[in-house]
Parts: sequence; structure tokens; C-alpha cells
Amino acid sequence: MRFTKHAVLSRYIAAITWFSLTLLIGCSDDDHKKPSRSSSSASVSSSSSSSAANSSSASSIAASPYAGEWYAPAYGYVLSVSTQADGFGVKTYSVTEDYCLLQNVTPNLPQEKFEQSYSYSKLAKETLRKVNGQYAPGVEYEKIAQLPSTCTEDLQTLKTDSGYAFNAERDFEIFWHTFNELYINFELRGVDWDEAYEEAVNSLGDIHTEEELFEFLSELIAPLGDGHAILIHAPLSQNLDESITKALEDEDTPNFSTNTQLRLYEKLLNEYVASLGSDDELTEEQAAEAENYIASNVDNIRETIFGYADENVGIKVRAAGEIAWFTTSDNIGYLFIGSMSDYTEGKSTVISDVAVDVAIAEETINEALKDFEGTEGLIIDVRFNGGGQDQVSLSFVRHFMSQPQVVYSKFAGRGDLATPVKEVVLDPPVDNLYLKPTAVLVSGDTGSAAELFTIAMSSLPQVTIIGEPTAGAFSDVLVKRLTSDIIFGISNETYLDTKGNNYEGVGIAADISVAFGTPQERKGGYDNGLDTAIDWIKAYH
Repeated sequence: MRFTKHAVLSRYIAAITWFSLTLLIGCSDDDHKKPSRSSSSASVSSSSSSSAANSSSASSIAASPYAGEWYAPAYGYVLSVSTQADGFGVKTYSVTEDYCLLQNVTPNLPQEKFEQSYSYSKLAKETLRKVNGQYAPGVEYEKIAQLPSTCTEDLQTLKTDSGYAFNAERDFEIFWHTFNELYINFELRGVDWDEAYEEAVNSLGDIHTEEELFEFLSELIAPLGDGHAILIHAPLSQNLDESITKALEDEDTPNFSTNTQLRLYEKLLNEYVASLGSDDELTEEQAAEAENYIASNVDNIRETIFGYADENVGIKVRAAGEIAWFTTSDNIGYLFIGSMSDYTEGKSTVISDVAVDVAIAEETINEALKDFEGTEGLIIDVRFNGGGQDQVSLSFVRHFMSQPQVVYSKFAGRGDLATPVKEVVLDPPVDNLYLKPTAVLVSGDTGSAAELFTIAMSSLPQVTIIGEPTAGAFSDVLVKRLTSDIIFGISNETYLDTKGNNYEGVGIAADISVAFGTPQERKGGYDNGLDTAIDWIKAYH
């Protein structure tokens, strides 16, 4: 058996891909249980009272302004909200001009959970906004009179429906049109999507299975070099959240994505392949050796980093190993943030509890900054950070601000579908601020929510960015599905720094350019990024 370089990298790519996959498909009701009935006659009075309360609640739900159809054009989503006995049924449709698929179904979402997930407004028009934390903008839906005709008259048959038959041409058309209408910027990626269609459509007759379609679509989006243009092949149900969770628990789930920048793992794999002196595909033995080469060198880099810790102070590790810190012998703080999510042991790396992650992030940064009170400056290392939750990133940033300010802005869609640009204003907490010189270390692995952290931090006067250009993958992943068992992701949002710069597909250039994880550093047992940051902080004073 022989392996391509992509096959060797797949599990490492998956680990970062999952961090960036932000589901925009609605809410699940994992914790909801039906109320139990009492058979005791002694509970008649209580039951009567409960019935009255339930009747009042049901009346309130029936009259709720949430019920109806809601459309988010820049996201290609339609929500259909119906009233239930003690909550709401939510159906999420994925729509284009010509196609409609029922993407996700939540049959009975309690009113309390619904209102925690969506906020209703009736100013110039009726809107329903997906709650996305205290600061980060959420998807905004406008109320529409009825479902689009494509959803009522020509709803696509899914694999779980009776009468389904695999049709590669139909799934290709849905895929291409979804990208064509919602993808943020083909020009930025140097891709002629119309030309890609003409080249691809002639080969559809050769596709007879989902596996072949998956490979075909992978080749179609590869030229985008977009880490958030994702493909996953896994069994799908009406509960897409649950389907994705199960898929991510299986490390053998087929997935695909590419990147703007070379990641550390790719650099190391290239080193190993170059040492073979051959461009042939890797044998099974060589693939295993390549994985060991990558793992051992990553361990080497991490050991070198933590070797900078002052032996008299020690290293603290929190958030399920994703956050660690120490003080150097130069009295400079070092804070490692490995991701912006997944801070609880045993939790899925994608569908994590955002509120829990934010709470852990807040508790951890408070503890770390107390330890750093007497330091001369701070180094924050996000070179291994593939992303996670925007809310977590913003929770960290607030502790480095002296006053409220705009830290970035954001909009979705393009052309007629574009949403208004929304400025995001953060305010600092009342205590535990760190306003001393701070260096943020970045690399080609720094992506998504970690890039948001970087542009927000770069707006602050005491901060400098050191390292390599970041991944250039800012947009949340807009999750879509085909009629077959294929999920795909799209970049449909634009993030701008405080000067209006867009780094999508380009990455954030460091203020001080320093390569990461070079052979010379690994052989010499030093970290040039850390050394540069220490020198910068010393010179700052």
C-alpha cells in the first residue's frame, strides 16, 4: 500500500479543521426531558396549579413572535419556527436560488433554550438574531411571509428519505451553486469559478459513488487554498449537529481542506520526503516513519519552548492542557494558548459548550495575569492555535485594554446579499488588566478565532506581532450538506481590522518577521520567536 502526503497529513489537518468548524445550523435539545406525571391523588392541587401554569405558558408560546419563517440571505439559511406544546420546533433549510434542502431538524426546543439562542427585535423590521456571546455578531434573520417555493414545491430528497437515489450531477450542481452564491471572494483566491464549472461538468458522467464524488469535489475546491472550505463524508441524519459530532469522534472519517500557508506539520513532512530523495508516493512503512518524524519534532519544539521557564517558578497547565504559562529567568511572562475552545476533558472539539469555554477562559486568564503582575512584559504564543470560538478570543483580549474601543469589524456575503458592516466594541474588565509590553507569537498554523485574537490584539498600543503570516482563514465555517452523506463548509464572512484591512486568504503579516520551527532551531535547541520577543520587550522599556 502507498500513501500520498495528504493521507499522512489528514489526521493533523483534521485536528485543526475541527477547531474552526462553527455550526450555524440551529440548536440541539440534548438535555430536555419530558415532565413526569404523578399518579398520586395528593398531588391534585399541585397538578391543577401546574396545569394552569402550563396553560399560560402554552398560550404565551402560541402567541410568540418567534413563530414563522426567517431568512438570512448572506448565509443561505431559512429557519421555520413552529410552536409546540412546551417550546418550539425548528427546521433549518439550506437554500440557493434553485435548490432547497432540509438541513437540520430540532423537533421540540424548550422556550427557555430558544430564547437563550435567539433574540427577537421589531424596529424597522422583524429580525431574529442568533446569539453569539456578548460581543461577537451572530447570524441575523429577517421575517418572510412564507417558505421559498423551492422549499415547498421542489424540496430535495435526502438520502434518509424514501425514494432517494444517488445523483452525482444534482449534488454537484447544489455544491457549485452554493459556493457561487455565498463564497466570499473567488478573486482573492485567484479562482475562476465559472471556468471550474465548465471543466468539471464534463467529468460528472464518470462519478458513480459518494466516494468518487467526495474526491471530485475535493479536487474542485483545492485551488482555493482555503482552510474553511471543508468536505466531510459521514452518515447524516436530520440532526446534523449530532451527525457531525459522531463523525468527529471517528478519526477515520474522510475529510478534506487545504490552506493558504504551509503549516508546521506540512513543513516537517516536506523535510522527511526531501530526505528520501524521491518524489514517489510513500510506502506504508515510510508513512509511519513520516508520522513519527512529525510527532517527534513537534515534541522537540514544545520541549524547547517550555525549557525557557524559570526553574524556580514552574509551569502551570489549565483548560484540559490547552493553556499553560510560566515566567522566564528574564522575568518575562509566557502564556501558551493552544486553542480557543475545547477546554473541558472529554468534550467534542467542535460542538463544545461555548459558555463553559468562555467561563474557563476567564477564570484561567485571571489566574495567569495575577501570576504575571510583577513581570516586565508578556509573550502570548498562538503559533499552534488553529482557532475555536470568537467569544473565547475576545474574553482574552479584554484583559489587555485600558478603555473601550473597536477591535475589529465584520460583514457577511457579497454584492446584493452583503450584510451591513458591524463594528465590534470591547470594554475592559474592572480588574486584572495587563498593560505592559506584550508580544503575540504567530505562525501559519494560527487560524480562525486565533487570527481574530491577533487582529484584535494588534489594535492595542502596547502589543506587537512576531512570527510568520497567519493562516488567512477568518470566516466562520458556513456548514452545508448535499443530498448524499457529504457535508461541506464555506467561507462567507469578512473580518476587517481597525484600519479596514482584510486578511482573508492572505494572513496577517507580523510586525517582526521570524520563521517558526526551523531545522536550525530544532538542532540548536532554541526558539527564535521567543528570543525575538524577549529582546523586543527588553528594548521597550
